[in-house]
Amino acid sequence: MGNNNITANSPNEKLPFKVKLGYGLSGYCSFITWTAFSYYGLYFFTDVVGLSAAFAGAMISLGTLWDAITDPIVGGISDNLKLKSGRRRPLIIGVAVPFVLISILLFTNWGFSEAVSKVYFVIIILLYYTAQTVLDISSSALGSEMTLDYNERASLATFKNYFGLTATVAISPTLMLVAYFGGLFDNADRGWSCTLAIYMIVALLFIFILWKSTKGYERHREDSGKFSFADVKEIFRSKPTRIVMLVFGIAIFANTINYALQVYYYTNYALLSEGRIASVTLVFGVASIFCAWITDRLMQKLSKKAAWVIAIGLEAAVMIIMIGFIIQPGNVASIYVLAILMSLGNAAVYQVPWAMIPDCVDVTELTSGKRVDGVIFGVVAFIQKACGALGAAVLGTLLTVIGYDAAAATQTADALSGLKYMYAFLCGGIYLITVLIILKYPLSRQKHDRVRQAIAERKQGKEIDMSEFKDLV
Repeated sequence: MGNNNITANSPNEKLPFKVKLGYGLSGYCSFITWTAFSYYGLYFFTDVVGLSAAFAGAMISLGTLWDAITDPIVGGISDNLKLKSGRRRPLIIGVAVPFVLISILLFTNWGFSEAVSKVYFVIIILLYYTAQTVLDISSSALGSEMTLDYNERASLATFKNYFGLTATVAISPTLMLVAYFGGLFDNADRGWSCTLAIYMIVALLFIFILWKSTKGYERHREDSGKFSFADVKEIFRSKPTRIVMLVFGIAIFANTINYALQVYYYTNYALLSEGRIASVTLVFGVASIFCAWITDRLMQKLSKKAAWVIAIGLEAAVMIIMIGFIIQPGNVASIYVLAILMSLGNAAVYQVPWAMIPDCVDVTELTSGKRVDGVIFGVVAFIQKACGALGAAVLGTLLTVIGYDAAAATQTADALSGLKYMYAFLCGGIYLITVLIILKYPLSRQKHDRVRQAIAERKQGKEIDMSEFKDLV
C-alpha cells in the first residue's frame, strides 16, 4: 500500500537506481516491435509481401485504431485489478510470451496468396496491438504509481526513454540481418522472421527483469475507484491534460510519417545502400540516447515545457532547412548531420509527454478525488494511437498519389520530389505547430507541488479553495 500522506518532495519518494533501471527496460520492451514496425512495416508489406501501399497503410491504420480503442479499456481494467501482487505487474508478466510470439509473426511472410495474406496480416496486426497495449499501458501506469515527485517522474521517463531509444539502435542493422539470415536459409522472407526473433528474445528477458525489479513499488494504488466511460469527461476538465493530449497526438502523427518515410527517402532519394542506411539509423539511435540525457537536464533545470520547445523546435527547423533546401542525392555526409541534429527531438517526442502525464494525473485527482493513472494513460494513448493510425493512412495514400512504385527499379522525378517535400515540409511543419501549442501549457514545477500539497491537505480534512487552480481546470 502506498503512503498517501507523502508530499510531492518527500525523500521517501526517491527510488533506488536499480529500480529505475529495471523500470527503464520497459522502454525497450514497449518500443522494439513498434520501432521496427514504424521503420519497416509499410516497406515489408509493399516490397516483401507485395501488398499495395494504399492497402498496407489502411491496414496499419486499422490496427492502430484498434490499439487506440483498447488503450482506455486496458487502463480501466488495470486500475481496478485487486491482486496482492499489484494491478500492473501481473498484466506485464502475463502478456510477455504472447507479445513476443505475435511480434515475430508480424514480420513473417508465409507466401500466401494476396487475399489470404491480407486476412492473415489484419488478424496478426490486431493481435499485436492488443498485446502491445497491455504491456505499454500497464508499464506506463506503473511508473505513475511508483512516485509522486516531479523530478523523480522525469527521471523515470528518462530511464524508460533511454531504453526506448536503444530500440532504434537495435533495429539499425535490420536490413543487413535480413539479408544474412535470408541467405543462410536460402529464403529471403525468413530473414525477417529470424531478425525479429533476435530482438524479441532480448525483450522477453527485459520484461522479466522489469517485473522482478519493480516488486513492491506500486506505492500509490489505494485511491482508485470505479471508473466508467461516463467519467472520462472529468479528465478533459484538466487544461494541462488537454494540451498534452493535443501536442502528443499531433507530434505522433508527424513521427509516424517521419519514421516510415525514412527508408523510402534514404533508399530512393538519398541513394543510400542497405549498409549505409543501417549506419545512419545507428548514428541516429546512439545520438538520441545521448540526447535523452540532455532532455532530462532540460526538464529538471528549466521545465518540461521548455524541453519540448527547444528539442522539437530544433528538429522542425533542421528538417525544413536541410531536407527542403540543402541535402541532394548522394550527399551522404549531410545525411549523418541531419540524423544527429534530429536526435534531440527524437528523444523528446516521447520522453517529455510521458513525464508530463503523471503530473496531469495529479490534477485530475485534485478535481475528482480519484486516482486513475491507467485510464488517463489509456486515453492519452488512445489519442496518440489514433493520430498514428491517421499518419500511416495519410502516408500510404500520399505514396500512391506521388506515384511511388515498389516494383520500379527507379522512381519517377515526381515521386522523388514528393518524398523530399513530405519529409521536409509536412513532418517539419507539423512539429513546429506543436511548439506553438505547448507554450500554453500551465503546469510548472511550483504549481505541481501546490497541487500535491492541496491533495494532501484535503485528505487531512481541510477545505480546498479551487479558485486557486482556475488556470489548470
